[in-house]
Amino acid sequence: MSATDLEVGLVLPQYGTSVETVRETALEAESLGYEAVWLEDHFQSWIGEPRRETHECWTTLSAVAEATETVRVGTLVTSQSYRHPALLAKMATQVDRISDGRLELGLGGGWYEAEYDRFGYEFRDPPAERLRRLAETVEILQGLWTNERYSHEGAHLDVDLEGAFCKPQPVQDPHPPIWIGGGGEQFTLRYTADLADGWNYGTLEPEGFAEKLEVLRDHCESEQRYDEIRKSAELFVFVGETTDEAERKRERFRDAYLPTEPSAPREFFLSGYVETAPTGTPTEIRKRLEEYADVGIETVMLSVPDAADDGDASLGLLAEELFD
Repeated sequence: MSATDLEVGLVLPQYGTSVETVRETALEAESLGYEAVWLEDHFQSWIGEPRRETHECWTTLSAVAEATETVRVGTLVTSQSYRHPALLAKMATQVDRISDGRLELGLGGGWYEAEYDRFGYEFRDPPAERLRRLAETVEILQGLWTNERYSHEGAHLDVDLEGAFCKPQPVQDPHPPIWIGGGGEQFTLRYTADLADGWNYGTLEPEGFAEKLEVLRDHCESEQRYDEIRKSAELFVFVGETTDEAERKRERFRDAYLPTEPSAPREFFLSGYVETAPTGTPTEIRKRLEEYADVGIETVMLSVPDAADDGDASLGLLAEELFD
């Protein structure tokens, strides 16, 4: 697979921007040929100052779905802890219908403990506790979306449903694709193999993704099942007309948002994204993405920090190189 065979999506700029900027960036991505646009699910920014303006994922996604026509719209990723699964099923259905069947639902176990604490959510440890709830959330979503009536007795979630239903149902049959995000090899990748339509992770070099994909393959009941799962990478990208220009963009971002010695989990997380970010000219970016494609990545979700800046041409430069 070459870089031009990859499905390429864009992570929208939802921190420190206006909702108009989010919408306009989505429209630009659609016009340039990006496959999908994605929003993260946070109540506060995990990049830089937490109090930066942060647009809530699902209400903003509904606005993006209404404004666009062809680009797919998704969550990268929704925390299973933040919404009752029956409510999430209804919300996702509504966005799928608003978009006429363009929703991609990403789900994760949750990782931003400071955000949980600040906004009154219980951050359960060990991570396996959150991931078991993630798997049960997927089961409830699928049950509500594929049955006329659905009952469920909670095992890990305090959720009991008796003859519940989701009317109207999603446009997509049998339901919107469900992506699971995370790299845990014992639980996350096993639940992906059992339940998901796609898998997403970030902060790794191509070799790291190759190792994770082998674990995912081992969890799958068959090679056919492995092939059914879309494999994706979330990557920060710094692109310029010259390599030096792109490197300057990366350094400006690092200076603005990363301390010299990261200490908080979110800072280590961001540092991983910055250090592994494809950086350079469009041609250099394409060659780097081919390395991800070579190990089995089929979809990339690109976070382009400069995309919302006035006069920045990053999205166009990438599109001209990556899209036929």
